[in-house]
Amino acid sequence: MRNKLWRLTPIERRLIVIGLIGFFFLLGLIIEGNMKEIDSNVSSYNPPEESPFPIDINTADSNLLEKIPGIGPAKAKDIVSFREKTGGFRTWDDLLKVPGIGEKTLEKMKDYIKPLQGSAADNENHSIVNNNGLSKDIGSTGLVNVNTASLEELMKLPGIGEVKAKRIIEYRPFKAVNDLLKVPGIGSKTLEKIRNLITF
Repeated sequence: MRNKLWRLTPIERRLIVIGLIGFFFLLGLIIEGNMKEIDSNVSSYNPPEESPFPIDINTADSNLLEKIPGIGPAKAKDIVSFREKTGGFRTWDDLLKVPGIGEKTLEKMKDYIKPLQGSAADNENHSIVNNNGLSKDIGSTGLVNVNTASLEELMKLPGIGEVKAKRIIEYRPFKAVNDLLKVPGIGSKTLEKIRNLITF
C-alpha cells in the first residue's frame, strides 16, 4: 500500500517540479524586492552635516544668519544692513542696536556666534593696537569714520599708512565696508584688519 502512495505518474512529477520552480521563483522575487528596499534606504542616508557654528557675525551671509535661533529673514537682513552701515559689530551691545534684537534674543544668539568683545562699557578706552604692539587712540566713539576722518586718524588704523590713507580720502565717500576694496592697495586682508574699527 505504501509503495503505491509513493509511486507518481510522470504528470504528477512534472506538476511537483513546476510547483517547486514557481515557489523558488516567487521566493527570489521577494528577496530581490527586500534587497532593493535596503539599497534605497542605504543610498538615501545622508550623514548629518557638520555644524557651521559658531559663525562670524561680521561676515556671515543672511542665509546662515537665519539659522540662528530667534533670527528670521527680516532680522538677518537687518543685521547685514546694520553692519554695512556701521562697519560691523565690535561688542555684544552693538547687536542690541539692531531692530528686533533684545536681551533675550541676544542670549540665544551667543552660542551660535563667535565671541565679541563684551559690552560697550568694557571698551571705554577705545584703543587699537598696531602691528608694533603700540596702542593708538581712535577717538571717543571707538570707530574711525572713513568718510570724515583726517589723514592722521586714518593712519591710526592697522595696515593703513600715509599712502593708503590719502587714497581712502581720494576715493570717498563710502557706503559699505566692501567699497574700500576699490581703493588701490586695500585688499581683503587689510579690510579684515580694519572692518570692526571703522564706520561711515
